Amino acid sequence: MRTGPSFTTTARRAQIVEAAVRVIAREGLSKASFGRIAAEAGLSSAGMISYHFADKDELLTVLSDAALGDCVAAVEGAVAQADGPAEGLNAYLTAFVRWQDTHRDEVDALWRLSAGWKRPGEPAAFDEGLLRDPLLGVLRAGRESGAFRPVPVEWTAHTILCAVEGYQQAMHDDPDLDADAYAAMLADLFGRGLTAP
Repeated sequence: MRTGPSFTTTARRAQIVEAAVRVIAREGLSKASFGRIAAEAGLSSAGMISYHFADKDELLTVLSDAALGDCVAAVEGAVAQADGPAEGLNAYLTAFVRWQDTHRDEVDALWRLSAGWKRPGEPAAFDEGLLRDPLLGVLRAGRESGAFRPVPVEWTAHTILCAVEGYQQAMHDDPDLDADAYAAMLADLFGRGLTAP
């Protein structure tokens, strides 16, 4: 009977990915060699990374999938619990900003990956549409119910996504920035702009 990877293998891979996140966030993608990542992870040699990952592309693919997947799950979970479109928009913005605030290394690593690496066979490091999809659902529901004005949904989603991703730069400029206050500001701005008269 075929089984999946052992607990030890899974834990070691997670340890390596977490170390890669910290190195990339702190030092940049160009300096994230297997040697540096191994040292960050407390491993005896870079060969231990090669044992678990075929190459750097595989490691970066797993890293980006894990970080993005965690963010998407947090956002989707918050939106699913919202009672209506206005509440869904607020939930999306709040969950997305809070995730960035509590996962600063992952956010920095994803930004660095998006600027300097492409997933093999793909045009970008990761599919940002995964972050946009829950928002599109909220906006479409708002239009259909009449809660939101009949704005172009795709353009509006793109604009909101750019604004909420701007938290990354804002928290670099002010490490003590209040995440909830930032999310509330976005919710107020976009809520007022979208709410049907």
